[in-house]
Amino acid sequence: MGIEWTESSDKWDIPHNDALHAMSKPVYTSTKVKVNSGSPSAPRRVFIGPQHDQTDRLIEVLIEIIAPGTIVIYHVMPLGSYYRHQMEEDQ
Repeated sequence: MGIEWTESSDKWDIPHNDALHAMSKPVYTSTKVKVNSGSPSAPRRVFIGPQHDQTDRLIEVLIEIIAPGTIVIYHVMPLGSYYRHQMEEDQ
């Protein structure tokens, strides 16, 4: 599986390894991803997880799944209110 990173995924200066860690050990994941305009061109997923094993600070990682076998990580930031609320409602 290939991983691509967009420029916007680095906006918050969260290291790529932290994003991958959150994806590998999520406390929440969903396909209910907020889309700012139009409909997504490919399936999307949000992962919420810790940046690394030594913290309980959560980050949100949004990906787009591009066939065959490529994911594009386009959004990585500290957990915000939108996905925190979604996670709490779903649990």
